[in-house]
Amino acid sequence: MAVIGKIRNRMGGLLVVLVGGALVLFVVSDFFDNGNRSFGSGDRSVGEIAGEEIDVQFFERRVDEQAEVYRSNGTTVDANLQDQIRNSVWNELLRERTLLAQAQKAGFGDIISREEFDDIRFGNNILPDFKSNPSFQGPDGQPDQSKLRNYFKAIQEQAPMFFEMQKRTFVTERLITKYNTLVKKSCFVNSTQVTDEYTQKNAKASFSFVAKRYDSEPDSLYKPTEEDIRRYYEAHKNEKKWEQRASRSFDYVRFPVVATEADIAAAQQEMADLLPAFRSAKGKEDSTFVMANADTKNAVASAYTEGTADKLNDSLITHADTGAVVGPFRSGDVWKLVKVKELADVEEARVRHILLSTQGKDEATQKAKADSILAAVKRDKGKFEELVKKYSEDPGSVSNGGVYEWFDRTRMVPEFTKASFDEKVGAITICKTSYGFHIVEVLGQRSRKERRVLTVDRRSRPLPATFKEVYKKANELSLNHTDTASFRKAAEEQGLALTPVQDLRADQKYVPGLQDPASVVSWASRAELDGKPSAPIESGEAYVVCMLRSIKQDGVPALEDVRTQFTAEATKEKKAEAFMTLMNGKTDLAALATETKSSVQQASDLPFNSFSIPGGYTEPEVIGHVFGMKPATTSAALKGDQGVYVVNLTSVTPAPAITDAEGERKQLVDRMRQRAENQLFNALRTAAEVKDERSKFY
Repeated sequence: MAVIGKIRNRMGGLLVVLVGGALVLFVVSDFFDNGNRSFGSGDRSVGEIAGEEIDVQFFERRVDEQAEVYRSNGTTVDANLQDQIRNSVWNELLRERTLLAQAQKAGFGDIISREEFDDIRFGNNILPDFKSNPSFQGPDGQPDQSKLRNYFKAIQEQAPMFFEMQKRTFVTERLITKYNTLVKKSCFVNSTQVTDEYTQKNAKASFSFVAKRYDSEPDSLYKPTEEDIRRYYEAHKNEKKWEQRASRSFDYVRFPVVATEADIAAAQQEMADLLPAFRSAKGKEDSTFVMANADTKNAVASAYTEGTADKLNDSLITHADTGAVVGPFRSGDVWKLVKVKELADVEEARVRHILLSTQGKDEATQKAKADSILAAVKRDKGKFEELVKKYSEDPGSVSNGGVYEWFDRTRMVPEFTKASFDEKVGAITICKTSYGFHIVEVLGQRSRKERRVLTVDRRSRPLPATFKEVYKKANELSLNHTDTASFRKAAEEQGLALTPVQDLRADQKYVPGLQDPASVVSWASRAELDGKPSAPIESGEAYVVCMLRSIKQDGVPALEDVRTQFTAEATKEKKAEAFMTLMNGKTDLAALATETKSSVQQASDLPFNSFSIPGGYTEPEVIGHVFGMKPATTSAALKGDQGVYVVNLTSVTPAPAITDAEGERKQLVDRMRQRAENQLFNALRTAAEVKDERSKFY
């Protein structure tokens, strides 16, 4: 994306700011609501964190609190948004009962002072979400304290409930930040760790090798017996990588509910009934009308693009007077009413520029260079394109000679807009933006008419009678075919697709092929393995009939749950044994390569901390063995993860003496601190033994 071509983020009124602020609330939880917890048990619990059950009423109260913020700003809280809010609240509770709980145990308390509260809003330590928001920045790209003060004053006066939620959220975020900072500052490495880290990345080995990959021969030649598979299973089933999470597998048949001709005609009539009121609406009334009646709630008039509608209605719209309404007309499965709101004069400019970036550079030096370039192009405009290629740091326009084609006043940052529109054609000036210094030449200016419209749109939806007919068909399948074999046969005979869903976990909200699958997930989480199909379940504009196939429990997997994977591993074991028998005792790598139909490969100066060797082999254990060999020796056959290897070690170069131990220590500490925050949260979450049982309710 071009540097200057980024659309500006403006503070477009309290409505937009409130919604933006609401997103910040989803980072952490409502801290002060802790005292209102009521914990239940059994099927009243949506989950458990750190041994504390989360009562469904408490959880829903938190969800409703955040949903109300959206509703108060005119946002429709549909099923998708409601699900997003529930996920956000769940994540907030995770943070509260892990990070926040630890912060309080560490002595950070549960409040911050008024001075500190103001400091993170409009002081020297502004919260990142506000600090980086262009709506609250000044011309220099830095946070504007007066804008922030005005914002928080407006929120406090006009949306007190939201202000209190925001306040509590900021307190929580601040306390967690303090705790994370404490942990990061506590990261420490001793001299032995520094030496070990340095040695691992600087000790190097050079060697040649022959590799026989497991995939070089078909599995069918090395079929394991049932005893082989069970032996491998018993030896490896408790390993961490095979740890199993609870899940359900099932099949489903989908019965789509499609709008009939009668439904389409009814939708058309609904829109026709709206026409008189839309036509008579004046001023702000028509935007309110759109918000109340349209599927796409765009209350701001937008430019109409010719060809958007069919030929007849496109002509009617492009020739209509201001205030006229065209429609209802059909576009796909959507009916539309289009009102011509205004014919606006839109100023446009065409410019070319050279950008000298100030990101990480001395401003005075860049300004002096800009002045020099300005003088050069004023003397000879013919040099402009040459100087663009030589100096400009805007990758989006260099290839075009620095040119930005026709754009209006809303597209660019304010300073660049001023230089483009307030100067005369032919003028060359310097302007400074948050990106740097721009030498701008105005190539052209013009004005065009823009037809702006408001649209009321509604999709043709199936009516209740249509849903009822489809439900009857789905219910017949459910009632008349009550075992797996009969269910599958009936689906096949009726030409219905049987869709398999494998290993669906309770915390997963996506089911392939389904809209709004929450009810299906909830059914799968509660269903019994009795071979009976479900009753019809509504999923978006469809009914679904499901049949549970299997249930997996948390912990060590049953052999049948991992038979495919363990059969593959047992096959690999048999291959490894056969390949090692073939390759052991062979010291002539060239002859071995011929025998194994492979080649002799080389590794030069491979560091000890490498995970892979040339040829795309990820083999840390083989590399470790190589560094344990003596130079000028050949290894026995080495069993690896991807194949079997015979290695001839040429040389091992020890790590040189450390010349900058402090620099090495600092690098290691910095890496630890970068990872600390995520590792801390993950460790606390694991220790909390989280149980997410929301699927029982949603």
